[in-house]
Amino acid sequence: MKQRDKQAFTLREWPDSEKPREKLLSLGATKLTDVELLAILLRTGTRTRDQSQTAIDLARKLLMMFDNSLEMLSKRDALELASISGIGNVKAITLAAAFELGRRAQESIAEETPLLSNPEAVYKFIYRDFAGEKREIFKVIALSTSGRVKRVKTLTEGTLNASLVDVRGVFKFAILEEAASIIVVHNHPSGRLEPSREDIRVTKDLVKSGEFLEIAVHDHLIVGSGGYLSMKNAGYI
Repeated sequence: MKQRDKQAFTLREWPDSEKPREKLLSLGATKLTDVELLAILLRTGTRTRDQSQTAIDLARKLLMMFDNSLEMLSKRDALELASISGIGNVKAITLAAAFELGRRAQESIAEETPLLSNPEAVYKFIYRDFAGEKREIFKVIALSTSGRVKRVKTLTEGTLNASLVDVRGVFKFAILEEAASIIVVHNHPSGRLEPSREDIRVTKDLVKSGEFLEIAVHDHLIVGSGGYLSMKNAGYI
């Protein structure tokens, strides 16, 4: 019985096709889930007198503690991670080091990302994302303090209205990305660039919330046939 518990604890009984390390070697890191990648860093699970956990179990529990958000988990320091049951110093140090390497790699990439200092630059950066779209798509661009792109996220797809564009969702994304400011962009499949009442309402709601959270909304672009409209230049921001 003890031997079997040990095997389950180390994942030795799992088929090679399901073991995280073997999957990474055969399929590549991009094919693994967040849980599987974390399990590789954790290396082993935990075992008490009453319960055994594989590295997969422990990784899943760890993610769930932070709302299944890698961003939230990655912001915890080694001491906080070490205090979590089943983690300890060695696992915490490994995780903290991996997250820091990821941040440094991202910073080096960010130095090469576009600088969006005006509406024309924003349009040239993102207009291809809307080419041929028959639905309205709402995107958020998170910017660094220098105005460079940190990340772009599609927030909604469908008809733009106040209920679909979740202001909380916009700023949750901005906060997780540690954005200094944001630019939002959506398209009009009709090709017309005139802002609707909902466009104006959403813009004002975003600007107001951004002021409260100290995350500036630099602009809201509407992309149409062969061009764009800047809500800032039009006087709505």
